[in-house]
Amino acid sequence: MIAALQFMIAPFIACLLLIGINIYFGIHVIKREIIFIDIALAQIAALGGTIAAVLQMSHSEGVHHHDEQSLFVYLFSIGFTTIAAALFAFIKNKKLNIPLESLIGIAYAVAATGAVVILDKAAGGDVHVHEMFAGSILWVSWQQNLYLFLAFAVIGLFHFVFRKKFFQLSDNYYGKKSSMLWDFLFYATFGITVVHSIEVGGILTIFGFLIIPASISALFSTSWTSRIITGWVIGTLVSAAGLYLSWTVDIPSAPTVILFLGVALVLALLFKTIQKHLFKKSEKAA
Repeated sequence: MIAALQFMIAPFIACLLLIGINIYFGIHVIKREIIFIDIALAQIAALGGTIAAVLQMSHSEGVHHHDEQSLFVYLFSIGFTTIAAALFAFIKNKKLNIPLESLIGIAYAVAATGAVVILDKAAGGDVHVHEMFAGSILWVSWQQNLYLFLAFAVIGLFHFVFRKKFFQLSDNYYGKKSSMLWDFLFYATFGITVVHSIEVGGILTIFGFLIIPASISALFSTSWTSRIITGWVIGTLVSAAGLYLSWTVDIPSAPTVILFLGVALVLALLFKTIQKHLFKKSEKAA
């Protein structure tokens, strides 16, 4: 048991950091009804990082420091997500016959295809594809956790200071009063969050962290504060249970946590359905 705690403490802290920021963005995403924006931005970031890695390999005869490689890939990923953020903010504020969600899906499909095509020609491409989707949260280091904390703290502080702007924008996302600048700032900061998140958790894991706890919290509360707290509590409990099971049964940790989140969502839906049924029954009896 002690060995499990020592080994799993760093992944557990990473889960808490990822859930802490992604539950907030998840509530925004659900309110805006752009569910696949996370997975699209994640895939666009992955495409940028893939292009950077391939360019670096082709322009060098192999002698680059790891820190230089990481910085180059990071800057490309941030650059790609920032461009995507600008495009999404611009498209949303224009009257088009195509729903924004459709364009987000198209962006994901194109970015995913581009990354797969590029990685197909790169050495160890199959390994990169697996890491891109599944991540490697089990092997997260304390240094990575520190970077996550610093990045998320800055983004979290920015959103806390201007929370009223962001809340109003998401609460009335398709209304007439919409600021392209604040929309861009939302997508840009969200994109930076995604870049840091997928490096640890992978695309599918981060999509689960973003959507599932936020969806569960939406079943039981309406205010921003209560939904954030509900998501944090559920995410923390499920992450602890998923990591513990992955240790005891020797199965991949990130998929296990996501499966547990899926089970939690099903149980929450069942509980909510039973609760509504009992409420209607009591009303009839009264």
